[in-house]
Amino acid sequence: MDGISEIAKLSLLLEEKLSSQWGLDRNSLTIIMIPDDLQERLDGLIDNVAELEGLLRLGQAARQGEALSQPVVGATLLMLEELCEALFDIDELRAVRRLH
Repeated sequence: MDGISEIAKLSLLLEEKLSSQWGLDRNSLTIIMIPDDLQERLDGLIDNVAELEGLLRLGQAARQGEALSQPVVGATLLMLEELCEALFDIDELRAVRRLH
């Protein structure tokens, strides 16, 4: 599976979770609030809200077919994989990765 499609899938999963449970405005990709339980899970993975919002914007760019350089794809995919592994059940991740 190529990195762009994996970024698209993982970032969409993350967006859905953030918007339904943790306070993401999906129109602007702005995080309204980060509850304590989420902050604990993100500790050591994300330094600040702007970094998380940037990952979401890169995911949106991937889904819209915008060109991303290979170094950006590699770094974004690594960060998204680490985030998703910290936030989601392994079965949920497997199911998302099998889609498309």
